[in-house]
Amino acid sequence: MPTVLEKPLSEKNIFEMSNKELRERIRPTAIKVIQAAWAKDSYISYYDEDLCLGDDIMIHEYKDRIELVRIDDAGNAELIRLL
Repeated sequence: MPTVLEKPLSEKNIFEMSNKELRERIRPTAIKVIQAAWAKDSYISYYDEDLCLGDDIMIHEYKDRIELVRIDDAGNAELIRLL
């Protein structure tokens, strides 16, 4: 049984977690969200600081491909290249 100082991860405040702890905490939910998007032939969109060299560049990840895209002012995605 955990002591007061050793609360289970599920009770730990997210602001007190290390990056690793936070990743592990949200992993099950992230997997469900990704699977749900891909089941609808949709994609997930995210920013990767190593690949996205501008504020208007994003990654779109589909179940069968990953795209580097530029988002225009109207919110439309223009393919830069497949990753």
